[in-house]
Amino acid sequence: MSDEFRILLVCTANICRSAMAEVITRAMLRSSPMPMVAASAGVSALVGHAMAPHAVTTLDRLGLDGRAHRARMLDLDLVRSADLLLTMEARHRDVAVGLDPAAERRTFTLPEFAALAAAEGHRRHRSDTAERARAIVLSAAGRRRPRRVPEVRDPYGGPPAGYDVCAKELGEALSHALGALLGPHPTPREP
Repeated sequence: MSDEFRILLVCTANICRSAMAEVITRAMLRSSPMPMVAASAGVSALVGHAMAPHAVTTLDRLGLDGRAHRARMLDLDLVRSADLLLTMEARHRDVAVGLDPAAERRTFTLPEFAALAAAEGHRRHRSDTAERARAIVLSAAGRRRPRRVPEVRDPYGGPPAGYDVCAKELGEALSHALGALLGPHPTPREP
């Protein structure tokens, strides 16, 4: 297994929710002590398209840049290479698992994983490595219960304020998820 932990964010067209989530995740991981990589894709991607203009504007207000993003289609190779797939809706999860049934234990809606991972934060794992993060994903899958899972609402086609609400929701869920995966970090001691 790789020392790098790979997160794949998935939505419909890969021009709004998963694209914003990818940019937000990368920003959150800039100072990560563990090598983590974030990417995104869509189940019906508008391949090659830029991020939706309102999504770019929302990211601008957060001090982030989504202009380089280009949509890509979810495929078997992307699913297989991801340690964790975070989808925006249950139907996106179903598509990913349909491509590779072995991905079921590492595929969640983002809000679902954020809740499961936050509860996981109190458990101990062997190290603060990609191995630890993979163990958290498997533990979360083992605690998942059949029920209607929370989803991230699509702001596409709605007012600009809907993108701000979506970005806030993404940021909060990603903060919980990444916080659990990365674990607590000791604060540096004063000399």
